Amino acid sequence: MNLPGPDPVTALELYEPNPAALYTLEEVVRLTHLTRRQIVRYCQCGLVAPVAAPEAGGWTFNDEGLRRLRRLDALRQSYDVNLPALRLIMELLDEVERLRQELRFLRAL
Repeated sequence: MNLPGPDPVTALELYEPNPAALYTLEEVVRLTHLTRRQIVRYCQCGLVAPVAAPEAGGWTFNDEGLRRLRRLDALRQSYDVNLPALRLIMELLDEVERLRQELRFLRAL
């Protein structure tokens, strides 16, 4: 019985990066399926920050940067929003996460 291979989108969604790893721009392109141009544009707009900039030997991203890029692209594709809207959405999501952490802390007291 031949079973079909994993769906590329599902395989991408299940990927869990190594929290201690750093990823080059080329690796991020491969892992996120974004173009170099999209990644650079997100960085230029302040939506994601590389760990090291090109002046320091090349763009490198950590786990958080990789997750953020994937979230940005998912929002852009799902809701067809522009960069200012993405910035607002990400700020709101960051605030929600900060408030959740604060609530967890207060409940633990």
